[in-house]
Amino acid sequence: MSAPVSIQHGTPTDRLAVVRLLDAAMLETDADRVRRQLRQQEGVILIATIAETAVGAIALDAAVAADSQHFDGDADPVRITAIAVRRRRRDRGIGRQLVAAAAEEVAPRPLTAVFDGRVRPFYSSCGFEIEPAVRRHWGVRRPAATTTAQVDDAGESSSKGE
Repeated sequence: MSAPVSIQHGTPTDRLAVVRLLDAAMLETDADRVRRQLRQQEGVILIATIAETAVGAIALDAAVAADSQHFDGDADPVRITAIAVRRRRRDRGIGRQLVAAAAEEVAPRPLTAVFDGRVRPFYSSCGFEIEPAVRRHWGVRRPAATTTAQVDDAGESSSKGE
């Protein structure tokens, strides 16, 4: 049995761990943006940990996404600026857990992302509606329908909604 994954807000003391995760994933890193996101001045970074070791991170930009013209709604979308999971921890659902936590964090605002075609299956599995763009794809994950928990006669809870 593997250790459980915990997801929490990153803080300025997590900067080195976050930068290492993003660099290992070969993502372009804007050190100033990461610093602002960790201070929650310009978005937020959520970190996935196992046994207190950072194994993944998702960075969200709170500013109105540049691709917001794709969204017809009252809430401005929040853009995923980076997502990374340690190579040896991939394919265990950590990335999907980070996206789900990010969606919960920003609800009722939708999440958007611009990404390469090779990671399209990942974004699709996370519930993104995807449309091709020039050299890259664009996707939006709209807030899930309200989920209501009900308790049946046996006392077990069940969930209705998405």
